[in-house]
Amino acid sequence: MKKATKLKENVYWVGARDLNCRNFHGELYPIEEGTTYNAYLILDEQTTLIDTVEEEFTSDCLERIQSVLKDQPLDNIILQHAEPDHSGGLMKIKAAYPNATVYASQGCVRNVTTQFHPDFPMNPLKTNDTLCTGKYNFTFVEMQMIHWPDNMLTYCPELKTVFSNDAFGQHIVNYQLTDENLDKNYCIEQAKEYFANIVLSYTTQVKAKLNLILSMNLEIEDIMPAHGIIWRKYIPDILEAYQGFADSKCKRKAVIVYESVWKHTQDMAEALAEGFGDAGMEVKVYKLSNTRSSIVFRELMDAEVVCVGSGTYNNEISYSVGAFLTHLKAAKVKGKKGLGFGAFGWFPKVPSNIDQALVDSGLTSCHEAIAQAFSPSQDQLENYYQIAQEIAKDC
Repeated sequence: MKKATKLKENVYWVGARDLNCRNFHGELYPIEEGTTYNAYLILDEQTTLIDTVEEEFTSDCLERIQSVLKDQPLDNIILQHAEPDHSGGLMKIKAAYPNATVYASQGCVRNVTTQFHPDFPMNPLKTNDTLCTGKYNFTFVEMQMIHWPDNMLTYCPELKTVFSNDAFGQHIVNYQLTDENLDKNYCIEQAKEYFANIVLSYTTQVKAKLNLILSMNLEIEDIMPAHGIIWRKYIPDILEAYQGFADSKCKRKAVIVYESVWKHTQDMAEALAEGFGDAGMEVKVYKLSNTRSSIVFRELMDAEVVCVGSGTYNNEISYSVGAFLTHLKAAKVKGKKGLGFGAFGWFPKVPSNIDQALVDSGLTSCHEAIAQAFSPSQDQLENYYQIAQEIAKDC
């Protein structure tokens, strides 16, 4: 039987662990160790469940709830987001506890109604609405576009806890559930990867809501997100990191991604990397076809320069580079410089097409695209090294 885990007085984790998940949100976000669907049960005069789980894990969630409530009723369900990894268990949990009152943001009510066609009413909430369950008072803050229009955050001052839904999430599967037994840098890097692959397109909204939350001067002992570990020990660190993520802060760093047929484009990538590295820049180099896209986007989030190279495939950009450029445009990155490069046999336009795609994605071109006919000579590789050195001078 699945049992609830006590997090603090009257607060229990009743979520699920999806240990076999390797692609989060379809192919958008490859992950390594699975994920968690976090749901939280709060005991008071009225019992309250915050969020549910992916539908296939609903039985896990119900067993954990029942391990605490026994024959007690569940009085309230607060649904902070309509996406199925948060709302998928709603219908079965409501069937198990038919007298529970469901609360959600106005957008979430619309989305749940369209998605599940419930035969029960839902109470719509807006920012600063409150719910009193006895000694606990819950205040709601709409978090539009972090990362859906219907996202919501819930704060309980008596518990000094933020139930943050997608904000501050990561894909750490840890049976102790909190950050207290984990390395700080590991936790922040995982949160950075989550931000880069889920929230990056909405940095303006993140910044605005983060400033709002900070201006409220909340006492916070725990941040309980919908995925990953609970923030307790490293709360100042994750708040500071999120401010950096939202500000799109860049450092002297170049990310070079490429696809290569006969290693000619790879040779170009490595010459550029040597030039940036010898100029004192941090450098990351990835062959896209054998690198998780989630890692690439985590690393380019704070890079100042993004170099994209492709060999020529039937006069076109390689499939993996094309997919990367599509993802990059959707990410709406800010304040970065871009360079297209690549080798060809008889059709020289792929590098310039890459360069244009980078500009269309919001990057500033920092050098004319580099097109290399067949294998680069030592003199040509030296030239690419020098190009990187020149770009680095402006970083």
